[in-house]
Amino acid sequence: MRSVFYPQLINGPFGDPALYVRHAHHREALLFDCGDLHLLPPGCRNRIGAVFISHAHIDHLIGFDSLLRGFLYSDHTLFLYGPPGIIDRIGHRLAGYTWNLFDDLAFTLVVREWGEGAGKEVRFEAARAFAAGEPTAFDCTGGLLHQTPHYQVRAVPLAHGDITSLAFSLEESLHIAIHKNALEREGLLPGPWLTRFKDLWRQGTDKEALLEVPLASGGTLHVSLGQLHRAIAHSEQGMKIAYATDASPSEENMQTIITLARQAHLLVIEAVFAHTDLDRARQRNHLTARLSGEIARAAEARKLLVFHHSPRYLHGEELLLNEAMAAFSGLNTTEGRQDPETP
Repeated sequence: MRSVFYPQLINGPFGDPALYVRHAHHREALLFDCGDLHLLPPGCRNRIGAVFISHAHIDHLIGFDSLLRGFLYSDHTLFLYGPPGIIDRIGHRLAGYTWNLFDDLAFTLVVREWGEGAGKEVRFEAARAFAAGEPTAFDCTGGLLHQTPHYQVRAVPLAHGDITSLAFSLEESLHIAIHKNALEREGLLPGPWLTRFKDLWRQGTDKEALLEVPLASGGTLHVSLGQLHRAIAHSEQGMKIAYATDASPSEENMQTIITLARQAHLLVIEAVFAHTDLDRARQRNHLTARLSGEIARAAEARKLLVFHHSPRYLHGEELLLNEAMAAFSGLNTTEGRQDPETP
């Protein structure tokens, strides 16, 4: 399967959490957590359509102001999702500035709070000095936060000490693979029409609907979606990325992440401490590298990317990476391992 999502840890494994995910076939991107963003070029920032905040600790939200600054003079509508309380926190951030000269701007920020089945939404418009609009209900049944014809994002709650930290899964709606040799056999010229074909197929458009396609020999031909799919493509389960950070090392949290990340193509997960520092991990409500690797293995994830390392390992990054990968590959035995919840 060719990747449709291209993820990038903006600040590496030790910097502020911020995972930038670019969509391969559309000029759009998503941001998971909003730490320091100065390393993200403006052209990449401008693609962001939605931001997903795990929780409001400073290292996960410090980049919000610079993100806002980049969109301020656009007609963009930016969606921001987070745990309970995120609307008030963003409202306070916006209220910290003076907006008396911005009544002709079109930028809108929509903030949505996850809830157990029912969330809350508030709109903040630049033209209204970012005064909070009236709260409305936001249906997030089953954890579904954000959905487009191309992908969807779900959230689950994790305990991070006495607060809630959200973990997320990003799933492609349906992966449609195009066979280049079939294009050549049918005499069809590759181009932007293939993206249009994929979008129509994902949307469930009538299979008899006609699409104009270019011929390699010149000219165009009108072909039904069903005929095109049979001739040049096949569909399969879409790509999935799971993102989990700032979770207490409890059995409940681990099982929640395993369920969320089941058969993910990539699990991006914190590995803050080495397992020899499990007591410290319990005190700070974070996962160890070994636990993160075991979670990825139990979830049957295809790939593992660990991050959010404690600076105490700044000169020994390989320790955390090797520990996580050993557990992921099954090289670490769990026999005699102290349970994360056992004092």
